[in-house]
Amino acid sequence: MRTLVLRDIDDQRFIVFVNNTSEKWRQLQSSSRCEMLVFWPTLMQQYRIRGEWQEIPSAAMETHWARKPYDSKLLDHFYAEGRPQSSVLASRAVLLEGIERLKQRYPVADDIPFPGNAQGLAIDANYMEIWQGSESDRLHHRHRYVLTANSWSKEILVP
Repeated sequence: MRTLVLRDIDDQRFIVFVNNTSEKWRQLQSSSRCEMLVFWPTLMQQYRIRGEWQEIPSAAMETHWARKPYDSKLLDHFYAEGRPQSSVLASRAVLLEGIERLKQRYPVADDIPFPGNAQGLAIDANYMEIWQGSESDRLHHRHRYVLTANSWSKEILVP
């Protein structure tokens, strides 16, 4: 299991980013099938989504990447400079010093070039469970949707 940021929902596809130096990317390479769990505590909603992933085209990835927050772009460059995601650091100061050097090199977010190590994945869902919490009576709502022959079927589940 890996934590990812859901970047976008586009044409019934879920867009996530991974770094091609990460353990996440290595695990995803073993199968095009994947599952994700998305929880929104403020809405008391949870979505369990299964499907097949595919890389998004590089031009689309660059468009999505351009919208990333400034510090996240810097972190992608930190990875590209030989500090892969999840690698061990001697101290947090090493990270902060590296990011500070990158801030000096790229003081404006829009001027940061796409580093090429970020991968965009589109997950085409074929299965979804939706849980809607109910604080008043604790009788939560659960629905399952399954895609078969280009048509979604809906079932109500016991919570």
